[in-house]
Amino acid sequence: MKSNYLKVFSTLHFTFFTLIATAQSYLPTADARSIALGGSKQLIGDAYGVFNNAASLAWIEKPTFALSSANRFLLKELSGAGAGFALPAKFGVFGLNINYSGFNKFNRKFAGLSYTQKINNSIALAVKADYLQTSIAEYGNHNSLTADIGVCIKVIKELSFGMNVFNPFMVSGGYYEDEKIPTEFSLGMNYQLSDRVLLIAEESKELNTPSRFHGGIEYKPGNKIFIRGGLSTQPFEYAFGAGFILKKFTVDIASAYHAQLGYSPSLSMKYVFGKK
Repeated sequence: MKSNYLKVFSTLHFTFFTLIATAQSYLPTADARSIALGGSKQLIGDAYGVFNNAASLAWIEKPTFALSSANRFLLKELSGAGAGFALPAKFGVFGLNINYSGFNKFNRKFAGLSYTQKINNSIALAVKADYLQTSIAEYGNHNSLTADIGVCIKVIKELSFGMNVFNPFMVSGGYYEDEKIPTEFSLGMNYQLSDRVLLIAEESKELNTPSRFHGGIEYKPGNKIFIRGGLSTQPFEYAFGAGFILKKFTVDIASAYHAQLGYSPSLSMKYVFGKK
C-alpha cells in the first residue's frame, strides 16, 4: 500500500511541475481521435473541433454533440472530461464546450464559446471566448478570460491546413500578478493520400519553450471503422487508437504511451442529429 502512495506522489510531483505551466494544462481535454493521431488539433471538418481549432467546424453540416474523457498515466488525479456541441447555422457555425480536469485538491475548469465563418468555400475563420478557473485547496479559485483564434484553408480537395492561437493576449492565469497563461501557436496539415488513408502533421509552439511535433496516420479498412497511430515530441510519446461508426454515433478510443510514466487512455463519442 505504501509503495502505491509513493508511486502516486512521485508521478503527481513530476507531472505537476512539468505540466502546470504549459498551455496543455489549460486547454480542454483532447478527444480520442486527436490523441491517437499524436495530439494533432487541426482535423478539418471534424465536430471534435469544439475542443480544438474551432475553424475546422466550418464544414460540418448537422448539429453534433460530443463527449470526451482522458486519464493521464492511469491516475484519477490527472483525469479530465469534456462535453461539446456544434450548431451549423445560416451564417456560420456556433460551438460550445465545457471541460473539467484534476481532482478535489487541484483542478481546472474550462468553458469556450466559438463562432466559425466561411470566407469562401476554401477558407474559414473562427474566434472563441474562453473562461478558465483554477482551484487549489486552501488557496481558493482564480478566474481568467482569454480567447482562441483559428483559421482553416483547403488548398485542394486532398490538402488542408489549419492554424490556431490560444491566449493571443497573454493574459494572467495564476495566483501571482506576473503569472501568465501560456500562449500556444499550432500549425497543422491534413493530406488525404487516398480514400482510405489520411496523413496528419502538426507543429505546436509555446512562447519560451521548445516546439512540439505531432504526426499521425488514419487508415479506413472498412466503411465504419478507422485504425490510427501517431507520435509527439517534447516529451516523446506514441499513440494508437480506433474509431467505429454506429449509425448516428461515432465512438473513438485511444491511448498515448510515455516510456517512464506509462499509458494515458481516452474515450470519445459523437452523436449527429437529423437524418443521415
